[in-house]
Amino acid sequence: MTGHALSFRPPTIDDAAMLLAWRRLSEVTGNSFTDVDDDLDRQRAWIDRCNGRSDYIHRVIQVDGIDVGYTSITVTHAGWGIGSIGAYMGDRRGRTGIGALNFAPVLNHCFHRLGLRKVVNQIFAENAKVLKGQTLLGYRHVGVLKAHALKNGEARDVHLFEMQAADWADVRRRFGLFYDLDGVDVG
Repeated sequence: MTGHALSFRPPTIDDAAMLLAWRRLSEVTGNSFTDVDDDLDRQRAWIDRCNGRSDYIHRVIQVDGIDVGYTSITVTHAGWGIGSIGAYMGDRRGRTGIGALNFAPVLNHCFHRLGLRKVVNQIFAENAKVLKGQTLLGYRHVGVLKAHALKNGEARDVHLFEMQAADWADVRRRFGLFYDLDGVDVG
């Protein structure tokens, strides 16, 4: 990680302004499936609702103790053991030095703490860095859903990726991060 300490902390209501500002950055919102209004009260209420959900785990990403991004895990089908991961970097300081490494603790959490058997992610075709990152992490490219999503009235292609717990077990050692979102060693 080139000397940078990566950690995660649960978001609080006090993080609402920061998360809202990050989420509304053009490079973040342009690659997000949903848009958010510039409404701090709604953002606070969203954080409060998310903190109370059992099927949604979210954290603020920190590099060297500085808040730089946000990540989440959504359990999309508990009975089948399937989830999805989302993340964005809001502070430029978090965009260098850690790269795709921020996903290693998230995947450790998915497979070792939550017991998921599969993670499935959807990425806009234009999001080249994240598409490349999915492959580097060991995801399997399943295919492209043509004109699948509507963003600002425009149909956009969506790439579909999947990773099974066994896939992560095969590649996770190369990242050298064996802790989860809560700092628990899942070695």
